[in-house]
Amino acid sequence: MIGRLWSCLTLCLLAALIGSGQEARLNADFCSNFEDRPGRCIHYQRCPPIKAIVQRKRAGYELTQREPTFVCCEEEINDTGLAMLRNETECGKFSLAKVAHGQEVKMGSRPWMALLRYEGMAEGRSQFQCGATLISKRFILTAAHCMSREKPVSIRLGEHDLSTEVDCTMVGVGSQTRCQPPPEDIGIDRIIVHEGFPNNLTQNDIALIKLNRDVEYAAHINPICLPLNQQLQRDVRDQLVYRVTGWGRTESNAYSNVPREASVNRLLLQDCVAAYPRNAFAENQICTSSASQDSCSGDSGGPLLYAFRYFGQQRFVQTGIISYGPSQCGVGSSPGVYTDVGAFLPWITKQMAQA
Repeated sequence: MIGRLWSCLTLCLLAALIGSGQEARLNADFCSNFEDRPGRCIHYQRCPPIKAIVQRKRAGYELTQREPTFVCCEEEINDTGLAMLRNETECGKFSLAKVAHGQEVKMGSRPWMALLRYEGMAEGRSQFQCGATLISKRFILTAAHCMSREKPVSIRLGEHDLSTEVDCTMVGVGSQTRCQPPPEDIGIDRIIVHEGFPNNLTQNDIALIKLNRDVEYAAHINPICLPLNQQLQRDVRDQLVYRVTGWGRTESNAYSNVPREASVNRLLLQDCVAAYPRNAFAENQICTSSASQDSCSGDSGGPLLYAFRYFGQQRFVQTGIISYGPSQCGVGSSPGVYTDVGAFLPWITKQMAQA
């Protein structure tokens, strides 16, 4: 442990000394620790877990506040924010039934799916440029890059077919028509983009949106679960196959009016490093295959997910946020890159508690 600690000390010390003045401190502000958890480069005396270790075991010399000794200090999960998520006991419920080469999702079976609506676009499909997920009555989880050019003006929940006013489907032997309530457009109170994203556009690609009112849950509007405990996070890391859902481009390169879902295989992060050599990577990102099935550009901000045991019941748990991938859907061998939701739980819970 102590050896890895001093490795972290050295890495952040070097990062802090690159460049000069305020620019150097800004670039060194965010980091990954030896467990590849996102953190901040701060003086060790401001990081309680590491400060306690340093006080017990020093490497033969005193570290003082005047020395430029920075550590990568992981933020702790905020208890208030964690309680808000744990209160969502009905999260992740789904119905069995059925992106590039993906299948259309059964109406109402993924009630956490959300769309970000932007102004200045023509009415219809083009208003919705990014996906997202509902994680509580007041918060939406999405990608930071969805705020890079324009800011969304509202969130659409309970949508299925963007080409129709009312979503209906045929059910039963007698081919009866079943329609779900109309979708809801909810205003935005606050957009919270991860502070480390503007300085590195290929990492920390995560954002929260606080709605301007509580959502009323219904069969077609309900939150997804997040990996809140360590056992679930281990299960997520061991999972080799995931699902990805969204209204993005299909294999014909046209935008889909209905949500589609596809399976993707987890790859080593080194596969993404090799595919995108100009981009910076950290272990708090997930790399998946895209040779035959994958998310596409319009799916940005949507979920990577899978059904896990969640507090004793099988529920869909969001494992990642769609960040970027190949420019053409399901074509070629370039993998897809996702933000690891479990790694950013400290940030998510902190922002929820403070918003």
